Amino acid sequence: MIPFIKNNKEIMFKKIVLTIGFLLFSTNLFAAQTQIAQVNGMICIKCQKMVTEALQKACPDATVNVSWPEGVAVSTFADKSNLSEDEYKNAILGTGFEVVKVISVDGIITDAEEARKLID
Repeated sequence: MIPFIKNNKEIMFKKIVLTIGFLLFSTNLFAAQTQIAQVNGMICIKCQKMVTEALQKACPDATVNVSWPEGVAVSTFADKSNLSEDEYKNAILGTGFEVVKVISVDGIITDAEEARKLID
Protein backbone atom coordinates (compact mmCIF):
# COMPACT_ATOMS: atom_id res chain seq x y z
CA MET A 1 0.00 0.00 0.00
CA ILE A 2 2.79 2.46 0.75
CA PRO A 3 4.46 2.09 -2.70
CA PHE A 4 1.09 2.94 -4.30
CA ILE A 5 0.80 6.14 -2.27
CA LYS A 6 4.36 7.08 -3.17
CA ASN A 7 3.62 6.55 -6.88
CA ASN A 8 0.41 8.52 -6.61
CA LYS A 9 2.28 11.40 -4.96
CA GLU A 10 4.92 11.30 -7.70
CA ILE A 11 2.26 11.42 -10.40
CA MET A 12 0.51 14.31 -8.69
CA PHE A 13 3.82 16.18 -8.34
CA LYS A 14 4.59 15.69 -12.05
CA LYS A 15 1.11 16.96 -13.00
CA ILE A 16 1.57 20.06 -10.89
CA VAL A 17 5.01 20.79 -12.32
CA LEU A 18 3.78 20.33 -15.89
CA THR A 19 0.74 22.53 -15.27
CA ILE A 20 2.83 25.32 -13.76
CA GLY A 21 5.35 25.05 -16.59
CA PHE A 22 2.61 25.24 -19.20
CA LEU A 23 1.01 28.26 -17.55
CA LEU A 24 4.31 30.12 -17.32
CA PHE A 25 5.22 29.31 -20.91
CA SER A 26 1.84 30.22 -22.38
CA THR A 27 1.63 33.45 -20.36
CA ASN A 28 4.97 34.66 -21.69
CA LEU A 29 4.32 33.49 -25.22
CA PHE A 30 0.93 35.13 -25.58
CA ALA A 31 1.26 38.03 -23.17
CA ALA A 32 -0.83 41.12 -23.72
CA GLN A 33 0.88 44.49 -23.88
CA THR A 34 -0.29 48.06 -23.40
CA GLN A 35 1.32 51.25 -24.66
CA ILE A 36 0.56 54.44 -22.77
CA ALA A 37 1.38 58.00 -23.81
CA GLN A 38 1.14 61.17 -21.78
CA VAL A 39 -0.34 63.71 -24.19
CA ASN A 40 -0.40 67.46 -23.55
CA GLY A 41 -2.71 69.92 -25.27
CA MET A 42 -5.93 67.93 -25.57
CA ILE A 43 -8.75 70.16 -24.29
CA CYS A 44 -11.93 68.62 -25.69
CA ILE A 45 -13.64 65.57 -27.17
CA LYS A 46 -12.58 66.62 -30.68
CA CYS A 47 -8.93 66.53 -29.61
CA GLN A 48 -9.48 63.12 -28.06
CA LYS A 49 -11.09 61.87 -31.28
CA MET A 50 -8.16 63.09 -33.40
CA VAL A 51 -5.65 61.17 -31.29
CA THR A 52 -7.89 58.10 -31.16
CA GLU A 53 -8.26 57.99 -34.95
CA ALA A 54 -4.50 58.47 -35.48
CA LEU A 55 -3.69 55.57 -33.14
CA GLN A 56 -6.36 53.33 -34.65
CA LYS A 57 -4.84 53.95 -38.06
CA ALA A 58 -1.28 53.30 -36.80
CA CYS A 59 -2.19 50.15 -34.86
CA PRO A 60 -5.50 48.69 -36.12
CA ASP A 61 -5.10 45.53 -34.01
CA ALA A 62 -5.15 47.52 -30.77
CA THR A 63 -7.99 48.60 -28.53
CA VAL A 64 -7.48 52.36 -28.24
CA ASN A 65 -8.71 54.49 -25.35
CA VAL A 66 -7.82 58.19 -25.24
CA SER A 67 -8.86 60.49 -22.40
CA TRP A 68 -8.46 64.23 -22.77
CA PRO A 69 -9.23 64.96 -19.08
CA GLU A 70 -6.48 62.54 -17.99
CA GLY A 71 -4.15 63.49 -20.84
CA VAL A 72 -3.38 59.90 -21.80
CA ALA A 73 -3.62 57.64 -24.80
CA VAL A 74 -3.82 53.91 -24.10
CA SER A 75 -3.52 51.16 -26.70
CA THR A 76 -3.94 47.57 -25.61
CA PHE A 77 -2.74 44.66 -27.71
CA ALA A 78 -3.79 41.02 -27.29
CA ASP A 79 -0.20 40.12 -28.10
CA LYS A 80 2.86 42.36 -28.31
CA SER A 81 2.60 45.83 -29.87
CA ASN A 82 3.50 46.12 -33.53
CA LEU A 83 4.80 49.67 -32.90
CA SER A 84 7.95 50.82 -31.18
CA GLU A 85 7.55 53.55 -28.57
CA ASP A 86 8.93 56.09 -31.09
CA GLU A 87 6.44 55.00 -33.76
CA TYR A 88 3.63 55.26 -31.23
CA LYS A 89 4.81 58.74 -30.24
CA ASN A 90 5.07 59.84 -33.88
CA ALA A 91 1.52 58.72 -34.60
CA ILE A 92 0.30 61.10 -31.88
CA LEU A 93 2.70 63.90 -32.85
CA GLY A 94 1.13 63.83 -36.31
CA THR A 95 -2.06 65.21 -34.76
CA GLY A 96 -0.21 68.27 -33.44
CA PHE A 97 -0.24 67.38 -29.75
CA GLU A 98 2.82 67.16 -27.53
CA VAL A 99 3.84 63.72 -26.29
CA VAL A 100 5.67 63.93 -22.99
CA LYS A 101 6.37 60.24 -22.46
CA VAL A 102 5.51 56.80 -23.86
CA ILE A 103 5.79 53.57 -21.88
CA SER A 104 5.02 49.95 -22.66
CA VAL A 105 3.73 47.63 -19.95
CA ASP A 106 2.95 43.94 -19.94
CA GLY A 107 -0.72 43.24 -19.37
CA ILE A 108 -3.99 44.90 -20.17
CA ILE A 109 -4.66 48.45 -18.98
CA THR A 110 -7.98 49.98 -20.03
CA ASP A 111 -8.65 52.55 -17.34
CA ALA A 112 -7.35 56.08 -18.11
CA GLU A 113 -6.82 56.92 -14.43
CA GLU A 114 -4.77 53.78 -13.89
CA ALA A 115 -2.76 54.57 -17.02
CA ARG A 116 -2.11 58.09 -15.79
CA LYS A 117 -0.77 56.75 -12.49
CA LEU A 118 1.60 54.42 -14.33
CA ILE A 119 2.99 57.16 -16.56
CA ASP A 120 3.50 59.76 -13.81
